[in-house]
Amino acid sequence: MKKVLTIIYLIFFIVLIFTLQIMLIDGRTILGVKPNLILITVIVVSLWFGLYAGSFYGLIIGIITDILFGNNIGMFTIVYSIIGALIGFFSYNYRKENKIALVYLTVIATAVFEFVQYIMYFVISSHYNNILYLLYQLFATSVLNVVIVFGVYSLLYKILSFFENRLNMYDM
Repeated sequence: MKKVLTIIYLIFFIVLIFTLQIMLIDGRTILGVKPNLILITVIVVSLWFGLYAGSFYGLIIGIITDILFGNNIGMFTIVYSIIGALIGFFSYNYRKENKIALVYLTVIATAVFEFVQYIMYFVISSHYNNILYLLYQLFATSVLNVVIVFGVYSLLYKILSFFENRLNMYDM
């Protein structure tokens, strides 16, 4: 029963994230970049649940993102899976109270996302973009993601604590 409820909650979370990304964020830019709520959830879930869950979540989110938004099938699947695995690997040495590490890992994940996306677009389209544009994207998106990750992390912490308490009620 506990696993079934966890899967239902995870599905609800995924639907919520995509709804927020599509309804609130797409079409809007801040500092010339779009916040990536989907990337932030991959970071938070990977930190929270570890390597295997983060990789799996990154894979599923990547497939859904490729279907909904991707011009190049597989790009988001690859990058979100890499980030889920990378951040999930770091999660074993991560304390949930450590906000500085959350900032570092968000910047690292954002840099990996932007760099892999830059390289994949270059390989697929053979179109060279200015390296300064990539650096600006890295900086602006990192700042924006760091600001947003604290809200998402706090919200997820509260939601998971609530669901964990509810699930523990079923164990009794």
